[in-house]
Amino acid sequence: MRIENFTTLLALATAGQAAVVRERAAPACTKDAALELFELFDFVAKPFCSSYTKVPSPTVPAFAARWSKVPAKISSACTCLNGRKPTVVVTSASSIAPASTPVATSTPASSSALVSFALVSESPSAVVTATPTPTADACYVTAYSAILAATASCTAITLDGITVPGNSTLDLSKLKTGTKVVFKGKTFWEYFDANYPLIKVGGTNLEITAADGAVLDGNGQSWWDGLGSNGGIAKPNHFIELSKVLGSSSVHDIYIQNYPVHCFSISNSAGIDIYHITLNNSAGYTPNNRSNGLPASHNSDGFDLATTNDTKVRDSVVINQDDCVAVTSGNNVLVTNMYCNGSHGLSIGSIGGKGNNNVTNISFTNSVVLNAENGARIKTNENTTGFISDILFENIRVEKISIYGIDIQQDYLNGGPTGNPTNGVFIQNIVMRNITGTATDKGRDYYILCGSSSCRNITINDVDITGGGVPSLCNFQTRGNFDCDGKWNITTSEETV
Repeated sequence: MRIENFTTLLALATAGQAAVVRERAAPACTKDAALELFELFDFVAKPFCSSYTKVPSPTVPAFAARWSKVPAKISSACTCLNGRKPTVVVTSASSIAPASTPVATSTPASSSALVSFALVSESPSAVVTATPTPTADACYVTAYSAILAATASCTAITLDGITVPGNSTLDLSKLKTGTKVVFKGKTFWEYFDANYPLIKVGGTNLEITAADGAVLDGNGQSWWDGLGSNGGIAKPNHFIELSKVLGSSSVHDIYIQNYPVHCFSISNSAGIDIYHITLNNSAGYTPNNRSNGLPASHNSDGFDLATTNDTKVRDSVVINQDDCVAVTSGNNVLVTNMYCNGSHGLSIGSIGGKGNNNVTNISFTNSVVLNAENGARIKTNENTTGFISDILFENIRVEKISIYGIDIQQDYLNGGPTGNPTNGVFIQNIVMRNITGTATDKGRDYYILCGSSSCRNITINDVDITGGGVPSLCNFQTRGNFDCDGKWNITTSEETV
């Protein structure tokens, strides 16, 4: 039996349990998925690791949530992060209480150099789980052809090692109320050049999750051409569509890699709790023979929410090439404890020109955005209409931002901003506070470009983004102690919306 820290030993001792302890040197550090993430988010991981063995029930950062019940994995990553070979502590005690469920981590305090990386997925074969006993309400599915019958008859469905044929959707859109679906092993999608969703989910009071070590592999490299949804070969635009998911539903503890274009599309839904998701599109950073020197993956949004209410996206990791999370319509959405790398940031928008263009009561909090084009962002489309109100960005750490650290712009076009903001989308009651970090020499720390009369009551306090080589620019006078690096060019006025 392995004991991972001195807190556990102390607990055993105070409980009167005899333990015979010995130490042995473990093998050299292995670059596995846990260590990759600990190194990527090292300015969060190092403070955590320094206290991991010193405090009872330590708070596990969201990026390590998938290993919260595997303390050996966390201990090894912490030890290796500090440049030492791990030491395994062995005891004769018969049982140890499992690790507690992770809680939100606090905003990191310090930064170190960041580097690009390739995340290594865990091998599904490394985890052995028992085969479920079939019952009247349980289905154990090992072939794609059996999924339709399972969804029609069962409320407990295990999908084990499914290979989905090309031009086929893994259809979970008509699940019975209260259904739980568990992905197991490796789920893989074969190639076909067409636009279709790879997974569809719909129903009430659902739970969609995965067994330890499971991987959903979208085979994106077969479609990637550097263009995403902007052209090139026909490709699946959404990896997973959650539509009309209602009641009290959850999607959690799922590892997804190599999705073709956008990953989660969440629409016409309410009451979903999405957490402990890892989206790993790091392989898409590398150009291929179709991408003309550009990253092969493009438009690889992590989570897109539209016409969705009362929903949480939390405690998750997104490694991609577009928005980490983007909300384009909906009400009462909380996005918190996100770890985003290589993205276009945490976004409201783009707003305008869609079926629903109203966004209200959205909060982005306690998150980290690394190596991204943008940090905290509100973007509205030129010459369109809409309404954005009651938006909070709070406790956001941004690092190595290449375009805008903080961005509010009303001239957005997919091909590039026009520089001519328009008034059709009203923006009001915006709060940004405690957003800190760095931009690159090609980026701006701050950029606010409002229409002449479409912004109102924007308050920005305690922000500190530095390093941008392009001067900041703000044409709207915000409230609070924000100074836009002194680069004001006021051309707008507050109007009652």
